[in-house]
Amino acid sequence: MEDLLDYLRRHFLAEPELLARSGVSLDTLRGWQRAGAAPWPSYRLTLSGEAASCMGAAALSAESAWYPQGMLCWLGQALALDGEPERLRACFGRQWRAGLAALELPPAEAEPDWEAAWRDFLAGGYGVCTRAGLPGEIAQKEALVSLIDALTERQSRPALDPARRERLAWAVTVLDGVAAPFAPHERAASSRARCVDLTRRLYLTEAA
Repeated sequence: MEDLLDYLRRHFLAEPELLARSGVSLDTLRGWQRAGAAPWPSYRLTLSGEAASCMGAAALSAESAWYPQGMLCWLGQALALDGEPERLRACFGRQWRAGLAALELPPAEAEPDWEAAWRDFLAGGYGVCTRAGLPGEIAQKEALVSLIDALTERQSRPALDPARRERLAWAVTVLDGVAAPFAPHERAASSRARCVDLTRRLYLTEAA
């Protein structure tokens, strides 16, 4: 548990800190979340235990909600757009397409569906698997995972020709920059473990 808390403190914002730094009230945030204008937390923790001393024992419980660092930026945009879900959805789409365009991938390698990503974004899922949880980064993560899996046949191809290996090295490097480090209990099953760590070991070391 301590490892998880350390990870969250380093890479995420607890809800009270998010509200204090953004200037958004809890009621406003909840209203935006219910309306589909802002993401729900990426992590929710429920902690329980007992405190004991010479004065006696007491049962303790606490809940906390954690958001990716990029949520500050998103709330700033929500404030600027009066929290209107359709305007924010359109904003997400523009940023998604800009992030994808920055990769300069051929059309066949740039297929991710931003409408589906919008729904996952609102659920808080992309805060788990990207560093900032923002639309352009999300688009790049999805496209790069797809490209890496295509180049390696999902890490099953026995060897790569030099051109394919060079393209793979580029994709892994960029993905390394946008993919989250992942929480300790999630790391082994993560896209980072497969598409960055395993892919490097199989194809991008001198022994590969």
